[in-house]
Amino acid sequence: MHPLRIGEALALCWGAIDLERGILPVTRNVYDGHFDEPKSQRSRRSVPLGAMSIEVLSALKPARAKPDALVFSTDKGTPFDRHNLVNRQLKPTCKRLGLTGVGWHWLRHAHATLLDAVGTPLGTAQALLGHSSSEITREVYLHSIPAGAKAAVQKVEDPVIRPKLTQDVLDWKTASSLIQ
Repeated sequence: MHPLRIGEALALCWGAIDLERGILPVTRNVYDGHFDEPKSQRSRRSVPLGAMSIEVLSALKPARAKPDALVFSTDKGTPFDRHNLVNRQLKPTCKRLGLTGVGWHWLRHAHATLLDAVGTPLGTAQALLGHSSSEITREVYLHSIPAGAKAAVQKVEDPVIRPKLTQDVLDWKTASSLIQ
C-alpha cells in the first residue's frame, strides 16, 4: 500500500527513484497510455520510501535499467493499463484473500486511514497523498477503524472508572496542587 495514485505509480521511471536516499519523486502521471503532469501542483511531490519499499524496488530493478525505463511496464516497455491490472491481478489476488470491493482508489483510502490510525498529522498525510487541501484528506479519505473507535472509548472510560488520582495520595502535605 502506498500513497500514490495508480497513474503516478505507472508513470514512475527508474532514473527518478533514489533508492539510496529512499525518495520517490512524483513528477508525472499516465492515463490510458498518455503521460501528463500530475493532477495538481500539490500532486508534484517527493514521497519517502520505507525499508520494505526500498527492498522490493531494489529487487525489481534490472541490473542495467535505463533511466527513462518505466518501473511497471509491459514487455514492450509501455505502461500497464490500469483496468487490465485491476481485473487480471488485483481483483483475483483480493478474492483469494477474501477481500471484496478493493480497487486502486480503495488502496489510497486505506493508506490514508492507516496514516491517521498511527497518529500521522493531517498535514503530513495531505502532503504524502498529494492533496490540494487538508479538507479533502480529512473529509474524503480518512475512515474510522473499529478497533480505533473501541480504543478511543476505552481511553475516555478509564479515567472515569478508575480511582481518582487524589485518592492515591497518602501525604497531603507533599502532594502537588494539581491533584488535590
